[in-house]
Amino acid sequence: MTTPPGGGQDPQVSLQDLEAMLDAVTDQAIVKLGPGGEVVLWSRAAEALTGYTESEVVGRSVSVLHLEEDRGAGLMERELESARDGRREFQGWRIRKGGERFLAQVALTPVRGQDGAVTGFVKVFRDATESARAESLFHGLLESAPDAMVILGQDARIVLVNRQTETLFGFERAELVGREIEVLVPPRFRDRHVGHRSGFLANPQLRPMGAGLELSGMRRNGTDFPVEISLSPLETAEGTLVAAAIRDVTERRETEQRLQRQRDEILELSTPVIQVWDKVLALPIIGTLDTLRATRLTEGLLEKIAQSQAEVAILDISGVPTIDTQVAQHLLKTVQAAALMGTVSIMSGVRPETAQSMVHLGIDMGHLRSRNTLQDALQLALAVLAERAGTAATAARALSFGESR
Repeated sequence: MTTPPGGGQDPQVSLQDLEAMLDAVTDQAIVKLGPGGEVVLWSRAAEALTGYTESEVVGRSVSVLHLEEDRGAGLMERELESARDGRREFQGWRIRKGGERFLAQVALTPVRGQDGAVTGFVKVFRDATESARAESLFHGLLESAPDAMVILGQDARIVLVNRQTETLFGFERAELVGREIEVLVPPRFRDRHVGHRSGFLANPQLRPMGAGLELSGMRRNGTDFPVEISLSPLETAEGTLVAAAIRDVTERRETEQRLQRQRDEILELSTPVIQVWDKVLALPIIGTLDTLRATRLTEGLLEKIAQSQAEVAILDISGVPTIDTQVAQHLLKTVQAAALMGTVSIMSGVRPETAQSMVHLGIDMGHLRSRNTLQDALQLALAVLAERAGTAATAARALSFGESR
């Protein structure tokens, strides 16, 4: 490299260096414009993007890239004028040499001389058609989602929400964007929620939030409602974001609770405890016994024993289709619990095939008394009461005789 007289750098060398730097940039088109928008320098990326060679555009107005209607409206002149005070960014449709349109993302920066006057502009632009199309598709899908969709940044602040979020929570978008996600969480859960979302942000992966927990959201008016939340990472040019799909499950929870109440009522009706005589209870069991139903059966019987001070409980199994080991264990536990409360249990309705099945299975019902029919069981219950009454009378006489001495 030669140094011209005066120690300054050769202007021709500086221009070559600038052109080399411009050509090294391949992902964005960079051009130098004169003060009126005429092309001074044209990079190879600009040639590849627009189809125009340097010789075709140098000296011509850069408005050659504008749509005909935009040229007629003076779009280029307005853009240059707005950039005279500093860097400006634009987005708009441009046209390639072959007539194909593309969406351009444009940055326009003024170049000033030593006196501060604008001597030209540097224009940087790229084809944003695909990214805009993808963004438009993303926004369209987001808006059409049936759930409330909330997009969060790494700082747990809201970046984007859809229309359903506004409907569900009662906030306007402008009220949510930039705020932490806890604005949608009831105050009593916020401290715990910070821990949950920090854990997810540290290791983002597709999963339901708070699996096994009952989650709640909070509307703008302060009311709570049950929600389900699914979280998923979202890779973007700005880094990893988090997409939260939030669903109002109020109706489903109410339905589940209603069904549970109905099941409880059916269980109560299917295992009624009947007082058939003073201190005698009967429990007709109909249908198959499972763990839940057997638990309710035992609870209901023990509660009735405590209320009525019953001394005998008849378990009628004539309505039970089959007796297996599990059913027998349930019955045995019920008998043992009743015995702890001083109540004798009698099983009735034991059919021959049921008895044979219990023997075949090796089921030992201990010292449980049994009868074929409910009538026979009632007679035995009265006998037990009489026996207990006689034993009690004898004990009372013995006690009074001892006191008299």
